[in-house]
Amino acid sequence: MEHIKNEEGFTLILSLVVLITLSFMGLWALNTSDMEIGISGNEQRYQENFNIAEGGTYQEASAIGFVTNPYYAVTDPSNFIQKLGPNPSDTANYDPGDDMDPTVLGNLSTLSAIDVKKPEEWPHQNLLGDTSDNICDYSYLVTYLYPDFPPKGYDADSFSAYKFKINGARNTEIEIGGVKVGPKATI
Repeated sequence: MEHIKNEEGFTLILSLVVLITLSFMGLWALNTSDMEIGISGNEQRYQENFNIAEGGTYQEASAIGFVTNPYYAVTDPSNFIQKLGPNPSDTANYDPGDDMDPTVLGNLSTLSAIDVKKPEEWPHQNLLGDTSDNICDYSYLVTYLYPDFPPKGYDADSFSAYKFKINGARNTEIEIGGVKVGPKATI
């Protein structure tokens, strides 16, 4: 007895199944690509913010001890853990780009009012000195810690080493320590 098998349409169904499978694999590959692009974009933004914060931290560290920024002068070495920087009422130096939230700036009467854990209250600056945009803006906080013995090669009767902590922030925070040598501290 002869059985006749009707296989008409099998090729159509098989091709549809393969097409649906390939479509799902294509969607998965596109989704993976979008995710990879998002990850690399986030990494690029993080690196940019890190570099600006680090550059700002080192820029402020290089200004300590020079007459270009007189507010970094340690007038009373016995006043430990003293925040140094422009006066908040001097907005031309404290926030030259006029970027800060006015309510935050209005609540800061002196540097001692700054909360160390809130970079939005710290003085603001721009790596390039450009106040027209926010591309290279950062926040910074310089803190005089204490005087110490001068490094080797300096006369300990005439010089002291002044220890500083410098923080820079732009969506990420950098902290470095530094030493400047100056006249003997009178404590």
